[in-house]
Amino acid sequence: VDNLAVICCELGCWLMHISTDYVFDGNSTAPYLELDKTNPQGVYGHTKLDGELAIQSSGCKYLIIRTAWVFSEYGDNFLKTMLRLSETRDQLGIVNDQIGGPTPAAAIAAACYAIAGGLLSGSGGAGIYHFSGMPEVSWADFAAEIFAQSGRQVTITEILTQDYPTPAKRPLNSRLNCDSLKEQFGILRPDWRTGLEQLCKDIEVN
Repeated sequence: VDNLAVICCELGCWLMHISTDYVFDGNSTAPYLELDKTNPQGVYGHTKLDGELAIQSSGCKYLIIRTAWVFSEYGDNFLKTMLRLSETRDQLGIVNDQIGGPTPAAAIAAACYAIAGGLLSGSGGAGIYHFSGMPEVSWADFAAEIFAQSGRQVTITEILTQDYPTPAKRPLNSRLNCDSLKEQFGILRPDWRTGLEQLCKDIEVN
């Protein structure tokens, strides 16, 4: 990130960087604003915050987009994990006390494209912005919608975070206030259920 930011600074071009809700500790009871205090709880969050700070101190023209709960047909993500597990299991325990806005990767790409157009036309401005899908749900709710749209018969048992320990501490509150992106660039939060519906069709075809 440091080298890329320096190059962008030398060329006078914009740097668009994707960051994460993990820069926060997840203890807030409200959706996080861009200026809320950061307090990452793990290595991933710390490294993402370090990247943000390096970009901001580089002197380049930057736009940092924090997002959460990203899913797509590629790589490892919650959607693909649920579909894989449903092939061999008909009952799963899913966490229900972590809340966030699932975000289709395609929606992030579309937002970046729209932002780039806005910057070139002189609208919007540099800084940090939040972008995530709506409505906000728990992982259990997200899983239920995945199984419903993919036609998988899986019974979900709702559990607490403490019942499913992971190496990386996950925020209980991953909700992001996305009003600034709407105000500056006119970009609305995507309905993740629409993106999920298309992905389930694409995955089924492939």
